[in-house]
Parts: sequence; structure tokens; C-alpha cells
Amino acid sequence: MTELLTRAEASKYTQTSRHSDVLAFVDELCRRTKLVRRVDFGKSGEGQPLMALIVSDRNCFTPELARKQKKAIVLIEANIHAGEVEGKESVLALARDLTLTKLGKNILDRLCLVLVPNFNPDGNDRISPNNRKLNLKELEGQVNPEGGVGTRYTGEGWNLNRDNTKQEAPETRALAALYQTWWPHVFIDCHTTDGSIHGFDLTYDTSHSNEPLFSELRAYNREMLERVAEAVKKRHDFDSFWYGNYKQEGDPNSGWHTYPALPRFGSHYRGLLGRMDVLLETYSYIDFPRRCAVMRAWLLELIRDAAKNAKAYRAITEAEEARIIERGESPDVQTLVGINYGVATRDDKGALAFEYPAYAKPGDTARILAYDEASIAERRYPGKKKRVYKIPHYRTFVPTQAVSTPAAYLVPAELASRLEGHGIRFERLPDTRSFTVDSYRVARREETFSPDVAANVPPPGEAEVPLSQKPKPVRFETVLTVAPERTTREFPAGTLYVPTAQRAGTLAVYLLEPHSDDGFCRWQFLDNMIAAGELYPVHRVVESAAAPKKAE
Repeated sequence: MTELLTRAEASKYTQTSRHSDVLAFVDELCRRTKLVRRVDFGKSGEGQPLMALIVSDRNCFTPELARKQKKAIVLIEANIHAGEVEGKESVLALARDLTLTKLGKNILDRLCLVLVPNFNPDGNDRISPNNRKLNLKELEGQVNPEGGVGTRYTGEGWNLNRDNTKQEAPETRALAALYQTWWPHVFIDCHTTDGSIHGFDLTYDTSHSNEPLFSELRAYNREMLERVAEAVKKRHDFDSFWYGNYKQEGDPNSGWHTYPALPRFGSHYRGLLGRMDVLLETYSYIDFPRRCAVMRAWLLELIRDAAKNAKAYRAITEAEEARIIERGESPDVQTLVGINYGVATRDDKGALAFEYPAYAKPGDTARILAYDEASIAERRYPGKKKRVYKIPHYRTFVPTQAVSTPAAYLVPAELASRLEGHGIRFERLPDTRSFTVDSYRVARREETFSPDVAANVPPPGEAEVPLSQKPKPVRFETVLTVAPERTTREFPAGTLYVPTAQRAGTLAVYLLEPHSDDGFCRWQFLDNMIAAGELYPVHRVVESAAAPKKAE
């Protein structure tokens, strides 16, 4: 039988797979083994099928069977940014090796893998050798395969890894539904990163949003990642560390700084759901075959760790889900949910902008494998001499605004579909009801530009505009200044009653508060219901006893 190869393998890593190649590979793998099943879960903005490959034994191809068989569910997403193709190639190759060789022994009986190898098919097929072209002067781009790669954005212009809370792309909505159906114990997101010059093959991370609320889960997640990093080094000889860049670019002594704790980023979003999460960022400046190799090594060792510790993965996530529900059942005004991590600034014209700083805890030190300072300053890769810098690790976020979890929210009916998109359960008031609520009066309303969220997409075959060239602003956000007040008031029939005693309860808080840095208000979904001096249209329920009764 002909050997089954990815396009990258068949071309000796001079090309990357088109979406048609991905589908053909998956369909052929399904023909060769009963350990896999293809599931289409939606369509892209340009009408291409969004496909997941389920990999397991004992005919375990549904979430119900996975739970019945007590398997840990691992969902792996690749190619969310379609110029970052290493995850796509590695996921396909690994699915083949786990099922057609002995590699899957002692793995598939404990796990159900849900693999999404090409989440951004439209961006993937807009291939150009000039996409993500290497530019070390600006510290961007990568060593591309000769045939080029796709675009960061979708065919409609959405950055899918900034779309998790606003869900404007059809791809995001489809993946959210897949996630809610499978409710994986761990999610793995495959990327490629440029930025600061260092000596690691790959950097990794997990959610940082609301760490005090999720302290037990986050501690376990971090221990797991460091354990896997050691396995990758020992078995595959790749160097890895926590994701970041120098706090002051070009100065390796300034500290190591992670990315903003905004849930528009997938890892932080899923962290609010109390699930384990992994961000993988292979390094742009190493060559394409090595990027594929380190990504495969990390995916394999993550899968091995999940199989070995499947019972613990299930237990830690089930306990976190119970804590989320408990916060809604027994609201505690002293237990706060951070909903805004931004520090407001203004430019010389008075335009509003935000920074999202991370802080270094005392004693939190990063050991950064990099090069001599002259090489880093001159932006040479690789540098002349490797060395290790021991510097502050900026990865702790402090909210600038936080709220307690109410028993429920009362929400305008217009937001029903948006709540459903996030898997947030609600009921409709059957008739006019009176509630004591904490409301917000709008004092001020402004607008701010939202960078790297959406873009004007060039015609197929032409390269997208690099971020260093400051593409034209496309998407904006609404920023409110509000003041709280308590009232007892009537709400009409059809108003949505959203209890927080549900698995998405903490996410609901983040999405529904008016001063959230990543909620429905911020993304302008309530603009036509907001006026200065008036009450914000979402209200916090003080008395849970007034909840509507379910229909018999």
C-alpha cells in the first residue's frame, strides 16, 4: 500500500497542505483504519467544510461514549492563523502514526482525541511566498517553506484568535459549538511566533485570566506543562520555555513578559470555563522542518501525559466546574471576578488606548536561553554565542476592575443568540416580574481602536500587510464609565434570566458587565441600547428567590 504522506512530507517540506490536501489525507486515513472518524462541524466564511478528526479505540467517536468509557478528551486546534502551518502538518502526521503504527498503544484506550488540523481553511488557501516574510529588522515573519504559506486572517478578514468573546467569524461560532459539545478536559492550540530573539525551539503557555479564582487548576496546568517540557527535552532534544518577549525589546535583562490576559485570546477564554488549556508557539526563526518536528514532539508528549494522567485530568476539571457552579449558588461579595485588566492611556490627540501590563511576583525568575547582547541588539539570528539570562518573569495580571458573582443577570432578549453562542444557559421571563437589582448608570461613553482583530484582506495570491506597517484601523470598541445603584424594578415578559450557577457562569460575568474589557458592551453589541445618563440594559439580580419557575 502506498505510504500516506502529508503534502509537507511529500514535498520534503518545500510546501504546505491546501485544505483539499487536508481533507484528502483525512478521508484516506479513515479508509485505512477504524480508529478514526471524520466529523464536519460547520463551514468557513467562504463555504469550505470545517472538519474534525476523532481518534480513539472501542468505537469511541462521541462525547457521550468518551465520558461513559471514562476517557480524557483532548481537543487540538491547528492553523487558527493560517500562516502558522506547523500544527496543521504535525496533527495530520501524528493522527496517522497513532493509528497506523504502534505509537498509539496505551494511549487511545485512555483518550479520545478531537483534532481540528485546519481551523482557518480560507486563510490557509490564500498562499503567497510573501506572507509572513522574514524581516528580522522588525522582528517579524519567519523562515518560510519555498511554496509560501497562508494568511493570519480569514478570507473575511477576521483574526480568529481575537474572536473568542465577540464570535463574529463563522469559524469561531462553529468551534465554540464543537467545544461545548465535547467539553474537553484539555485544549491545545498550535501557533508559530516571531518577536524577541532567543534560543528556544518553542514557547508554551496557559490561561492567566483570574488566576486567584482558578488557583488549583492553574497550578496543576503549569506543573503539567513543565513536566511535558522536560519530556520533550529528554526524548526529542528540543529547548522550550514559557511564552514571552523581552519587556523592553532588545534588552534581554529587562524581563520576560507574556501576552495580555484578555479572553478574546482562546487560552484565556477557555480558562474562564475552568478547563485545562495549552498554547504552543513554535519559533519563526528556526527552519520549517524543525518547526514541524518540535510541534510534533510537543503534541506527542502532551498526548502521552494526558493518557498517563487521564483520571487526574478528569478530576481536576470536574472539581473546577463544581466551584464555578457553587459561586452562583452561594454568591459571596468578597470573592471577585476580574473583568478588566486594562490601563487607560491617551495619545497626543486625546484618543483613548489601553495597555495590559503583566507584573513579576517577587522571586518569579525566568531563565531565558538566548544569545550575546550584541547579537540581540543587532537582531541577528542565530546569535554568535548562547547564554542564559536570569530575569524577572512578568506573567501575573492584576485586574483594574473586579466584581462579585451575582445570583443571576437580567438581560435584553436581543442578546439571546450571543449567549447561546457561548453555551450560556438562560430562561425567559413568562410575565412581568419585579426584581431587586444592582444596576449601572452610564456616565460616559467613548470609543477606542481595537488592533489586530480584523483586517482588509488582499486578493488571493497577494501578501497581507505586516503588522509593522500599521494596517488601517478596521474594528473599534465601546468603553463605558458607569456608576452602580440599587433599585427594585419591573422587567417585562421575554427578558432573559441568566443564572450564574452553571459551568459557563464565570464567563457570563465577564461578558455581561458593562466595564468588562472583553464583554458584549465592549464589542458594541449593545450600542443602540446605551445612552449617557441612562441605565445600562443588563442588571445584576440581588434576590435569587425571584427566579422564574420552569414550565411544567
